[in-house]
Amino acid sequence: AVDLRPTKAHVGNFTQGQTNAQYTITVRDSGNVATSGTVTVTDTLPAGLTPTAAAGTGWTCGISGQIVTCTRADALASGGAYAAITITATVSGTAAASVTNTAWVSGGGEPAANALMTGNNSSADPTTINAQTDLIVAKSHVGNFTVGTNGTYTITVTNQGRLASTGTVTVL
Repeated sequence: AVDLRPTKAHVGNFTQGQTNAQYTITVRDSGNVATSGTVTVTDTLPAGLTPTAAAGTGWTCGISGQIVTCTRADALASGGAYAAITITATVSGTAAASVTNTAWVSGGGEPAANALMTGNNSSADPTTINAQTDLIVAKSHVGNFTVGTNGTYTITVTNQGRLASTGTVTVL
């Protein structure tokens, strides 16, 4: 029977605020029969990652919120692999230090009732997200100022990121 298996991967760590973080998904048929019918890959990106693009040769991909869906209907030979899907995402400035992104594959004539076949239809990819420094400047004063007298402003710098700042911080 058809036995679809996805492999999900990325290279290196992602960084908070990154706009070009990429995952790749490759679908193989590990069964002894070629696929028939539509094959669907679904990937719901975890909180902190927002998909911005999805594409792969021969795939038709769409994005709805956090969900990326890619389909194709051409047959995949037993032991073969489709061209990889690349998903590009933006990493939130407040993304967690670690997320796990999981892709699922279905269809293609794989027997849905066979747990031995469908038990391997997902691939999880743990991803480390490096912290970023996020400095915020606030300026305030108390009361009103009077012409001809000195007034005082208070300037506060706060780091809302997970990474400590290094070096000199300059407020202009």
